[in-house]
Amino acid sequence: MRSARIIIRLSALLVLSAYSHAKDTIAITTYPSVAYYNDKEIIDGPVVAVVKKAHHLIHQKVDFSVNPIQRMFIKLETHEADAAFNMSYNNERAKKWYYSKPLHKVHYALFTLATNPLNYKKRDDLKDYTLVTYGPTNMSRKLERFTEKIPGAKVVIENLYKTAFKKITVGRYEGNVAIYAPDTVAFDAIEKMGLQTQVRFAGNDIVNFYYMVFVKESVDKSYVDAFNKAIMEMHTSGEMKKIYTRYTGEIRANVPTAEEMKNNPPL
Repeated sequence: MRSARIIIRLSALLVLSAYSHAKDTIAITTYPSVAYYNDKEIIDGPVVAVVKKAHHLIHQKVDFSVNPIQRMFIKLETHEADAAFNMSYNNERAKKWYYSKPLHKVHYALFTLATNPLNYKKRDDLKDYTLVTYGPTNMSRKLERFTEKIPGAKVVIENLYKTAFKKITVGRYEGNVAIYAPDTVAFDAIEKMGLQTQVRFAGNDIVNFYYMVFVKESVDKSYVDAFNKAIMEMHTSGEMKKIYTRYTGEIRANVPTAEEMKNNPPL
């Protein structure tokens, strides 16, 4: 472990040699299912901790805020925030934002009532289903696009995941129903709401990577490159995994593989 710490510190020094601070403090925003206020009233969470550590390695000051997801997007558009996470990748966003290397990954997955026999393997299994999700988000838009190709399927978008889980258990949705959600978020919601005997996992759909985005008009590319090099060093040294394993509560994160880190985001 000592040698790993030495390697990451030396790598950080190499990063610093090519990085000039364009801003004294970078304003970073995120949303409640990703971060929380701990007992000391400090913004915390597994991805928060990794982002803080990476900025510490490149000697960059940061200021975090937690906002409802729509407010987060507004802050990015108005440049009140310089950066944000957790964000999925899409080509339109990449025109205005730089992307980090992956910070963590999830499976978009299906959850349904314990009495429902759904064993999800392919999207045709969702014929005539009501698919409930949270949004509007990049994930909800993906769900709407592929649902158009499934006969009889429709999408319902709620503003909170707990609303979806509460409604499914009291029969507020008609017919066959499944909740489409990131696996880590859904498992935590089920546990927190005590729904283990009422709602179950029905199968994974796709892997999704979450990133930090940086407003191109607000930050210098050299800062983004320095951040990404620090993230890659933290992954290689095992520091990212070490940080994530400390968080076993409501908010958790999964470490991407080395190959996933290398190949993402898409060019």
